[in-house]
Amino acid sequence: MSRQARGIRHSQISPASWLGAILVHAVIVGLLLQFGAEPARSNVPPRPDVEAVRVQAADEKLLQQKREAHRQALREEELRKQREREAQRKAAERKRAEKRRAEEKARLKAEEKKRKATARAEAKRKAKEEAKRKRAEKRKREQEARRKAEEKKRAAARTEAERKVKEEARKLKEAENRAQARREEQSRRRQREAARRARQADIWRIAIKKRIERVWLQPPAVRTAPCEVVVEQDERGEVLSAKVQGCRASQAWQDSLRNAVLKASPLPRPPDPELFDHRLVITFFPKKAR
Repeated sequence: MSRQARGIRHSQISPASWLGAILVHAVIVGLLLQFGAEPARSNVPPRPDVEAVRVQAADEKLLQQKREAHRQALREEELRKQREREAQRKAAERKRAEKRRAEEKARLKAEEKKRKATARAEAKRKAKEEAKRKRAEKRKREQEARRKAEEKKRAAARTEAERKVKEEARKLKEAENRAQARREEQSRRRQREAARRARQADIWRIAIKKRIERVWLQPPAVRTAPCEVVVEQDERGEVLSAKVQGCRASQAWQDSLRNAVLKASPLPRPPDPELFDHRLVITFFPKKAR
């Protein structure tokens, strides 16, 4: 847009503003005519408001000129924008053309690179196949040589192998016999040890049971079915808890058994420390009431 058009555009006044200015002028002229011509009212006859009409005409002409200048400025602005759009379009087309040329160049370069890589790969493949063929032939010759050498070795070693097999079988049989004898001896030792430990465990439990019965004031019971008491003890034999289970005797009888276990603390120690158990289950038979 030109400097003149921008000036016109900035100085443009709306039609409502122009009409307001005309009305103000008309009012001012009317007041001047009313008060300024009052002394000569009798001598000068009234006449039309020529000045207001002339001002209005001048304002309308100026308004028309400004409107025309504004339209001209708009046309010039539109032409400028069209030229800018045309220039942008041509620049975009140039960029697209340059991009296509660059892409085509890159494509051709990539194809050439791919063709060379394919040629190199093909040459490498052929060289690899040739080397593989030579290695296979060499391996075949070596295998044949080894086969012949192995046949000679097998023929010479067959007798020795048979002798070693027989010797190994004899040694294996002797070793199996010795191992069987050791297993039987170990089994007999384990059985003897288990029997010994069972006897000691029975002795220990009997000692505990007698210790409890010595301090137990057992009341007579109606039912004589066996009752179990679960005893928890520490390493010194101190009773930590006693619980009667699976018992159909009276509550008084069960309480007496529990109190007797607690009173018998500490319990006897086992003859073998390895037999010690923190938790014992001991069976008692109630005395039948007479």
